[in-house]
Amino acid sequence: MCSIKALLATALLTVAHVEAQAPLNVEQSTGFNSSFALSTSQIESANLSSTAANNINIAINFDRSQLANGGPAEDSFYELPPLSGTPVPGTLLKVQEFTNTSYFVIPPNTALSRILYTTSNLNGTVVPASAFILWPFTPKRFQAGNYSASTKAPAVVWTHGTEGFFASAGPSTHRALWYGHDGPFALALAGYAVVAPDYAGLGIHKSWDGSDIPHQYLMSQTSGHDALYALQASLEAFPEVLDERFVVMGHSQGGGVAWGVAEVLEAKGDGEFKRLAKGYLGTIAASPTTNAFIGQIEYLLPWIGMILPSIFPDFNISAWLTPLGIARTKLLQEVEGGIAVSTQLFLSGDKIIQDDYDKTWYVDAYGKLANAGGKPFKGPLLVIHGTEDYYIPENATATTVQATCEAVPEGDLEYLVVNGTWHVPTLDATRQTWLKWIEDRFEGRALEKTGCVKSSLESFLPLERYQATGKSFPQFAGLPEFNYQVPLGL
Repeated sequence: MCSIKALLATALLTVAHVEAQAPLNVEQSTGFNSSFALSTSQIESANLSSTAANNINIAINFDRSQLANGGPAEDSFYELPPLSGTPVPGTLLKVQEFTNTSYFVIPPNTALSRILYTTSNLNGTVVPASAFILWPFTPKRFQAGNYSASTKAPAVVWTHGTEGFFASAGPSTHRALWYGHDGPFALALAGYAVVAPDYAGLGIHKSWDGSDIPHQYLMSQTSGHDALYALQASLEAFPEVLDERFVVMGHSQGGGVAWGVAEVLEAKGDGEFKRLAKGYLGTIAASPTTNAFIGQIEYLLPWIGMILPSIFPDFNISAWLTPLGIARTKLLQEVEGGIAVSTQLFLSGDKIIQDDYDKTWYVDAYGKLANAGGKPFKGPLLVIHGTEDYYIPENATATTVQATCEAVPEGDLEYLVVNGTWHVPTLDATRQTWLKWIEDRFEGRALEKTGCVKSSLESFLPLERYQATGKSFPQFAGLPEFNYQVPLGL
């Protein structure tokens, strides 16, 4: 006969076994949680082949599947609070102190907040905008410098590259915050609070009166204002935990924006942004857009042409695009497509660009307003570019660097050329470099290279041994029935 003690032990083991039993594994489809399909009239109006139409459907359904909480159209966070008084740029409108990340794929032990705030477009109109703050588990601490005793989280203002041109292209609504480990994740895991604007027109796309907010694409200083006002509003929202010291870092479109921030701070650091300028430590511009019309012109003309009437009201897109190009740009607007959809619409080999577009007045006029570089900037400035960049040729950035050094010979600008790396992968190849550069700025260390200098980075092993591009995307696996897909099921 078993003793009472033995029976109790057996019962306890049985209970423990029941409580700890493995969850049911469920096969997860790699399909999409969107079922969009182009209509027959849309396909015909844009003169699309069945293959192109199918490719666009796939791209749209993938993009929509990457939206957390259904994107701005379904997420109540993006609903504007009532307007009170006359808005001024940098006003905090709404704070979501704790963003439920159940449908995001941010790293474990990071936390997310989101804000709505006001910014201004090129002509000074005040408009609402959105941003996120990604928080580290433990803030980075420094052993030297003026900020070594701070108990707050040091900030990196992250300015993102092109995702799209409409509301759903705001990184604050993307499961992986658009750049994932290439940008915000890496920074937060290194101990920085990542303050990241969506830019005007992305995330929030309508103002209080119902008017559309155009995303004034590639306007480096205009989006630079978006970034600075996002930081200003974030400091108001989180004064006890967010430090006023900050470095700015951006990539691609965001590289141009980051450079634009340095220019804005130089021009307005004694006035409008005097408070922020006191905490500014430097800027990193990676693979930056510094010439709006250099690169894949089949993309750029439709993208810029969509928003140009918000800057030049008399602009007619027919000056740049053929009737087919106009029809496909209209379709891009209808479906609110991003880069992948643009690839199918504009890189088909069909004639969509007018031969003499570059002779129009608007090309030069827009470039003068939009382009970063060639102007005074508040340094130090680290510019990084890979030699195999498909989207933005390295020699274009080299030209801008040279023009900037000639215009500001006393400025601290280092141009780091990375041998053999592509557009986004340049961030991965140089991660140690830019993390160390950021740390040095917070530590108060002197620049290793002063003035206007050029340096280079070579691969450790022969270049042909390295994988050139990424080959994965974030797939939601956060529910217990899918935890077999993540390391150790956790």
